[in-house]
This record gives sequence, structure tokens and C-alpha cells, in this order.
Amino acid sequence: MSARDTVATARPTTPSPRIVEIEGLRGIALTLVVLFHLFGNGRVSGGVDVFLVISAFLLARSILRKAQREEGARLAQHFAGVAGRLVPPAAVVLITVGAATLALLPPLTHEQNLREIIASALYFENWELIASQLSYGAAGPETSPLQHFWSLSVQGQFFLVWPFVTVVLVWVARRVGRSPLSVVVITTTILTALSAAFAIQLTAVDQPVAYFNTFSRFWELGLGALLGLTLHRIPLTSHTRAAVAWLGLALVISSGFLVDGGQLFPGPWTLWPVIGTLLVLLGSGSTSAHGPAPLLNTAFLRFFARISYPLYLWHWPLLIFYLQVRDYSRLGWAGALFVFALSVLLAWLTHRLIEVPIAALRKRVSTPKLLAVPVALTLLIVVPALIALAVDDAKRQAQLQAASQPSPDHIGAQALYQKPPAEFSSSVDIVPDASVAFDDLPSIYAQKCIQNYRSEPGMDKVLVCGSDVTSPSKTVIMTGGSHAQHWYPAMAAIAEQENWALIVIDKDGCRLSQTDPSDGISSCESWTESALQKIISLAPDAVFTVATETASPEAEHEFIADAQVEAWRALTDRGIPMVAVRDTPRFSFRVPECLQESDPGSTEGCGIDRADTYSDVSPFFERSDIPDLVSHIDLSDSFCTDTRCEAIVGNVLVYRDDDHMTATYARTLAPALRDALVAAMPSLF
Repeated sequence: MSARDTVATARPTTPSPRIVEIEGLRGIALTLVVLFHLFGNGRVSGGVDVFLVISAFLLARSILRKAQREEGARLAQHFAGVAGRLVPPAAVVLITVGAATLALLPPLTHEQNLREIIASALYFENWELIASQLSYGAAGPETSPLQHFWSLSVQGQFFLVWPFVTVVLVWVARRVGRSPLSVVVITTTILTALSAAFAIQLTAVDQPVAYFNTFSRFWELGLGALLGLTLHRIPLTSHTRAAVAWLGLALVISSGFLVDGGQLFPGPWTLWPVIGTLLVLLGSGSTSAHGPAPLLNTAFLRFFARISYPLYLWHWPLLIFYLQVRDYSRLGWAGALFVFALSVLLAWLTHRLIEVPIAALRKRVSTPKLLAVPVALTLLIVVPALIALAVDDAKRQAQLQAASQPSPDHIGAQALYQKPPAEFSSSVDIVPDASVAFDDLPSIYAQKCIQNYRSEPGMDKVLVCGSDVTSPSKTVIMTGGSHAQHWYPAMAAIAEQENWALIVIDKDGCRLSQTDPSDGISSCESWTESALQKIISLAPDAVFTVATETASPEAEHEFIADAQVEAWRALTDRGIPMVAVRDTPRFSFRVPECLQESDPGSTEGCGIDRADTYSDVSPFFERSDIPDLVSHIDLSDSFCTDTRCEAIVGNVLVYRDDDHMTATYARTLAPALRDALVAAMPSLF
């Protein structure tokens, strides 16, 4: 909980010396977080890491004191106080985000935002972001307005679990006759070391996942907890404390300027802000006139410390909605100042109208009554969101089911393929509707046998989607990443017609390549090696894959990677023939969102020129090193005219995002694909 929550949650209920440096450090860290989000262009300040350390530092001290005084039974009172401080301000922001989502954002985003509202209210937003395959980066119109709740969730999980861990460890220490402090310190040290090792390993192979992962972040909390438990045993002179605190403050402030945390955290470079925070805490309490305490105790920083929690809550969704409403990709100075001023105003109002009254209420009501407030607010958010999700899912499934039914008014690719052009009514609604297009996936994904694109341990394992054809006439394997698999609806129709066994061996984001791919997915190479051996062992009659990669904002020209040709040769050298299909168009925007934001009936702005994605001639024919057993098929004319590639063809929405076909459109490609396969590889028929 990166801001007010980090300290409020862990503040002890028993008297303890006030550490004035903490308030100012929180004010500085929060200011850095907000300013970097507004002006940092994707860089992160390290302020969140400061909050992680501080929160664990204070919570560990408080909980151990209570556990040693046998106050474990009062954990309910502790949790009631924590929830009473944190939930009401968060609830106001979540309700506002929900209303703004419905009013300002395209319907295509509603389902994901509803899921994140629930996840944020229940403090598992970091896991939701991992599950929904989001990554941390520069704020933009497509960024989640609740992405910043990931850090609140990490700390919320720590605040929920750590008190129970401490109580159990104190109980164990007394049973074995050891010091509770030593048992807690040893256990925390072990857990911190394990988390650090895991963070280093996961950051190296899948940094976006590591960034949000609770277990790869625990070591920061663990270090804060260790210092909180042992600070009183570290002897330092007053002048040393002052010097140490200044060094720590310099590390905290410089972190975002010198370290690109968005790309490197939570790996070893995270030590920069973490050590800085530890040094400020270690140097706290100095009586030297030369320490940073007077600076950290200024009215300006105390003000930002007081409003830090609501300011953290408000600034990010205001930023995202501002970009959405103004249709900007990034903020200018005027917009940044406006968002900052509005964030500070709303944070101050939230502090005065919600935090202060609830703080006074805590002194007058019993634990059950105090706990009832956050519980009721959480239910007020979660229950309606769940109902809305259920209603939305039912509507979505009905629309997808309707789109899957053949219709003479929705002929899709046949509008370009048939000569003369097919006749159909252009006055009917398109299918699938743009609001559900992203979910119009090939049915093969429902079998859960496509390997995930990430590089976490175990994600180089080869999964096989089998075929239930008992006596197949031929066996065909599909592989080559998602751009091979979005042809599956058409291939499945042909396979059923021809009695093929259609087998899928695939990993999303990973073309069949024998060297590290340009997209940086490190598990792709090892997966490919295993996949090639599996394909060879199955001895298929043909392998269907994708040949080229069309031009996009990332690639200026359509091309074929050398690594793909090497992988093809590994199969053709074993006598396995291949058919490689030319890639589909790629856009610089998400097509369904473009359609939703366009004027009704207007789709012209959601297409692209053919020359922007396709070369005049397929690069397949420009290479001399392609094995003889690889045949090429080119269905680019089923997506584009001679000059344009439109978003809608034959009343069917072609794309579910910026570069993948809808399953509905893919099904309309079956006749064109079959004719192309007959011409390229007649032995299959």
C-alpha cells in the first residue's frame, strides 16, 4: 500500500517513540511516485519500494510487541483498525473508477475493469494483472486505471498474513525455549533470502511478472521487517546516524533518475531505493543538528505525508481518464499540472471528509462495529461488480454464439474471395460485435493446451492438443505461435471435411524458431527444440505454420526470420513437408476499440493501406535458402483489396485486436484456405 496505507496500517496501538523521519520520507516518496507517473514517461521513482520497506518496518515491530505480550487474541482489533483506515478511501476511488469506466471508456474495456475493481477491493490486483497479461509501463489510454493497486495488494497480503506468522513463531519459540525475537528474525531472514533469490531468477526470465509477484517482492518487506526487529540493537553515534540518513535520502531521491526500475525491478537494482530507505530508518533519531530530520519534518512534507494514501489512490486513475478523454498518448506540462492539482485537491478532501472522521470513530466504537464499516463497503463494491460481470458474460456468450452461426448476410472473406463478388445485405449489424471481439478466440484455446507466452519456469514444456479422429486419412500439425493458431477455425473445418487428425503444438508469442526470437521470450528457444523433436516423433503428413511477419510499428518491412527457416529445415530434413501461410495484416491500434470510438456506420478510419503492412511480393519468394519441402500459400487478397485492408469484410469484423483474426472471420476463410492447400499440397487430399 504505497502511501498513507503503508504507515497507517502498521502504526502500533501501544505507545512507541515517534520517528519523525518516516513522515517526511513518506512525503518525499509519494511526491516522487506521482511526479514520475506524470512526467517520467514510463520510468518509476522507487517510491513504491520505499513504502514496502517502511510498512514492514513498522508492522513487524508492532506485531511482535503484541505477540510477546500475549495479545494475539486482539488481532481482530488490529485488523479492524487497519481495514477501517484503508478500505473507506479506497472504496470511494473504486466506486468512482467504476462509474467513470461506464461513462468514459469503450465497452470493450468494461469487463477487465470490473475484474480489476473486484481484485483491488479484495487486495489481489497484482495477481489479476499477471493473469490478464498486463505489463507495467508508461501510462497511456490503454493502461488500466487501477494498475497502481498492485502495490496496495502486495502490502495488503503482507498485512493480512504476517501477524498470524508472528503469533505462530512466538508460540513456537516459547515451546522450544528460545527467544521469540531470535526465532522471528531467523525465520524472516530465511524467507527474505528465498524471496531475493526468486526475484533475481524471475526478473531475469520474466520481469513484468516478477514486478507484480508477491513472492518476488517479499524480500523488500522482509528487509524492512528485519530492521524493525533489530534497530534497537544497532549502536551508532549521533553523527554517524546523521551521515547514514543523508546517504539514504540521496539514494531514495536519485533512484528514479539513475535506475530504470520499470525494466529492472524487483531484481538486484531494487536495492538502490531499498537500501536508501533502510539507511534513513537506521539513521533516524539522530540528535545531531546536521541530520536530515529538520528537512523531513517540514510542514510541506508533513502535509504530503498526511494525504499520501488518498493522493496515491487518486492520481493514477485521474491520469488515465484524462488521457482517455483528451485522446492523448502522454501528458503535456499543462495536463500534468492539472492532474496533479486535482489529485491533491481530491486527496485533501478524502483525508478531511473520510480519514479524519473515521479516525475519530475508531476511538468510540467497538471492534465488531468498526470492522462492519470496511466489510460493508467491500461488499458494496464486490457484489454489484460480480453481478455486472455475470450479466455481461451472459450477453457476451449470446453474441458470440450468434456470430458462430452461418448467415448469408455475414459472408466475411467470401466477399473478397468469390468471383464475381458474393451478394449480401450490407445494412445488417456486423458480427462479432466490437465489444466482444477480443473473446472471439479459436476453440482450441478452450482446451488449455496452448503453452503460455511467458518465460517462467516450466513454460517451455511442450503441450499437445490431440485429435479424436479414430482413423484419420492424414495427420496435420499446426504450430508457429498465435498467428498460426488464429487459422484454426478454418483448418478445423477442412480437417472435419477431409477426416484429418488435426494436432496443435504451440506456444503463444513463439514462432517456430531455432534461436532466441526478436521478441525476447527466453523460453521460446528451449520450447522450440522440444517441439521439433515432438513433431518429428509424430511423423505428420504435413505441418502448417506461418511464414512471414507483416510490417508493423515494430517492423518496417514484411520479412521471414532466419531462425524460422532453420527450424523448417530441421523438419524437412526428416522428410516432413510443410505449408507456410503468409501473415495477416498488423495495425498500430486495436481495431475493435477504433470501431467503438468511430461515428456509427463509419469504419474508414479503422483500416490501413495495404502497402503499410504487405510487401509487393511475399518475402518467401525472395529467399533462396527455403527448403524444397516447404510450400507457400498467400491469402492476403482475402484480407485486403489491391490498396486497402479494412476492419470489416462481408459484414464480419476481421480482427479481435491489432493483429489477430476473430474466429468468426477465420471460419469464413475455410473455402479459400482449402483451395490454396489443394494447390500447394495436393497429397493431403
